[in-house]
Amino acid sequence: MRAVRASAIATSLVLASSWVSAQEAAQLDTGAPVTNDQIFMMMFADQGRLVGFQSMIMAIQLETLKAQVDRDAAILARNLELFDRSAISELELEISQLKDAWNRLQMVVAEKNLTTVAAQVAALQLIADHFAGKSVPLDDLYAAYLKGWNAGCDKGPAEVRANEAWMAYAEKALMRARELNSRGNLSDATVLQREADLRIARSNYENRASRLDRCREIFFPSIEEVARQGQ
Repeated sequence: MRAVRASAIATSLVLASSWVSAQEAAQLDTGAPVTNDQIFMMMFADQGRLVGFQSMIMAIQLETLKAQVDRDAAILARNLELFDRSAISELELEISQLKDAWNRLQMVVAEKNLTTVAAQVAALQLIADHFAGKSVPLDDLYAAYLKGWNAGCDKGPAEVRANEAWMAYAEKALMRARELNSRGNLSDATVLQREADLRIARSNYENRASRLDRCREIFFPSIEEVARQGQ
């Protein structure tokens, strides 16, 4: 993950330095109208910065998820023992099982996100190589972009499964909250929060599931269409 972030930052720097080298012999006129190359340079450098920032956020998220998986796996193991001794209810055990399943599915989504970012970094590096004077085949650059596009779509089913697991967990958590509230052991405010959590989880699941097939409907140019550009 650190390598992906460092590569993204290095890509923008390499591109910038290649442009500067090409302009060193020319007299600079910063008051002249901006050119397409100058716009593209700034946009590309900014894209490299954004990809680097995304990879940093994903690295933090992945470490957080790993910690949650370890924590809730330990809780589940303990609850299995308690359930065997009839020390907790079946509902409490189900909640810990659903939380563990939700965490692990979130890990799958996070890992697929890393695949997408890695492909973006690879494409940016190839573009930087081009502007640094290296020969970059169109096939290679297109393949790098296509890998990122496909990876972005491939994570869709994993996101639906994760959201479905979240919804199942939220339903059981609400059941438990209402049960404790009826005994006077849990506040009304907590029950209202659990109800809100379930509404959010259900909305996220339904929205993501309804858009699952739309990703590949988005126009991805073919390599032939890209090759025709500028001709």
